[in-house]
Amino acid sequence: MSPEQHTHRWPFELPGSKLRYTAPLLLALVAACNGQIGGPGGGDEPESTQAPPEDVLASAFCQTPQPGPAPLRRLSNYEYSNTLKDLFSGVPGVASTIDTVVATFPNEAESLGFRNNASFLTVGSLVAQKFLDAAEQIAAVAAHASGLVSCDPAALGELECARDFIRTFGAKAYRRPLTEAEVQSYEERFTAGSDGYTFEDGIEWVVFSMLQSPNVLYRVELGEASTGDVTEPTPYEMASRLSYLIWQSQPDAELTRAAAADELGTPEQVEAQVRRMLADPRADRLLEYFDQWLDTDMLSGMRRDPAVYPDLSPGLPALLQEETRAFVKDLLANPSGSFGDLVAANYSFVNGALAQHYGVGGVSGDDFVKVDMPGRSGVLTQGMMLTRDKATRTSIVRRGLKVRTDLLCEFVPAPPNDVKLDLEGLGEGLSQRERLELHRTEPSCAACHALMDPIGVVFESFDAVGRLRTTDEGGRPVATSSDIASTRDADGPVADAAELGQRLAQSEEARACYVLQNFRFFYGRDKTDADRCSMAELSVAFKESGYSLSELVVALTQTDAFRYRPVIAPEKP
Repeated sequence: MSPEQHTHRWPFELPGSKLRYTAPLLLALVAACNGQIGGPGGGDEPESTQAPPEDVLASAFCQTPQPGPAPLRRLSNYEYSNTLKDLFSGVPGVASTIDTVVATFPNEAESLGFRNNASFLTVGSLVAQKFLDAAEQIAAVAAHASGLVSCDPAALGELECARDFIRTFGAKAYRRPLTEAEVQSYEERFTAGSDGYTFEDGIEWVVFSMLQSPNVLYRVELGEASTGDVTEPTPYEMASRLSYLIWQSQPDAELTRAAAADELGTPEQVEAQVRRMLADPRADRLLEYFDQWLDTDMLSGMRRDPAVYPDLSPGLPALLQEETRAFVKDLLANPSGSFGDLVAANYSFVNGALAQHYGVGGVSGDDFVKVDMPGRSGVLTQGMMLTRDKATRTSIVRRGLKVRTDLLCEFVPAPPNDVKLDLEGLGEGLSQRERLELHRTEPSCAACHALMDPIGVVFESFDAVGRLRTTDEGGRPVATSSDIASTRDADGPVADAAELGQRLAQSEEARACYVLQNFRFFYGRDKTDADRCSMAELSVAFKESGYSLSELVVALTQTDAFRYRPVIAPEKP
């Protein structure tokens, strides 16, 4: 097996001293939340992996709500940035400060191909320090800017104005109304911060303290009071579930109003809000899922040898990412935009610069427009493929691995430690395809490479910067015909990438994998045996919608996993 697997992001691996003494408070509160707020694991019933979803839903197990685990979820870096920008919307200078501080945050650990898994979004000392630093810098800018405090402290009185700010801003920051004890606590902090200083200094102290609260940094859920094992999120918790699933951020005024009026309790009420939210420009934040799933967020690190690929624009990685984003955005905007289109469409979106790169005529300007691109196959032949390649050539192995693991959700083990890893020099004068065929004669390499190589070779008509080609980097004719094996329903000969895309578009295995990937990202965890009812609900809804991408987003808000949560067991003394 090749060393290239070692570099793949495996999807199954898991102002001043006056303000700074509250850092231990953050660590203590976060530790308390990590230990006290969560949910039980999966169910005890054996999973029937091959049963049709309709049969699963008809089973006795699914006749009562089965929500699966509901772990405490810390905001990811992306969610944190969106949340604070929405929280301070209209306050000058804060958005740029947020960008600056978030850029210093440690990268999140990746699990199952995503960076928002609740189990890995822990808070150690470094992360806590970064949250403290961010709170300090953001509070300093916000408190002294116009637009943060709506009342006039001179006319209303400083304490009364501060109290008004604490209630209104605090409710937005906590994503629920503050308790009287919380209001009192922040009033005391305002008094301490403004004593001998200014009103704005007191507000800065309040904002700094709030931004370090676990109620801001975490999506805290306790659920409605219940004597059983399962309960529902409170209306404000449901509002947050909706806003973070679709907007990757805090609820807006309408969601907050609906929560206050208890209008988020039925599937129909939830669906109405989802459809409203999908029509909002903030729904573009759904593209974060596709960036992480398709790895287009890695394109910024793409490096190509100028001797092999001369005259490339330094802005090419950004153009390639925007191509995929424009393509997916178009599919999400149309209820008929389907999984089949996602993996098999023979069109894409380009602007003038990318059209020139691809050799497509008739396009100019900066706007991305839809163009026919015969031989292409949806996202399979866009930027996601190029993140797998090397500086001097394409990578058959990495391309095949991406499809096998992330579009079919299959497991490909890492290579053994004692295997020969260097393909260079193996079979001088041979093409990469021929060298891999020779490599597969090694018994220790054959099993895994038989999973990856036959898929990867179908993309050889595209070079390592995404252009069509008929010869490889060494001038040898490319051959894309292959024979796919070891899938549930996509086996057989394929001529090229377009035919592979058509095969995947009709594959129940690929469709099920797409549903699973949505589950993992939008619920922030992997599925468990207890989630088989929710998975069946998603599968049925996806099929009935004609495999619509946007309708699957709606369906994600109708499952047991979304509408319910396990009751938090009281701690034993």
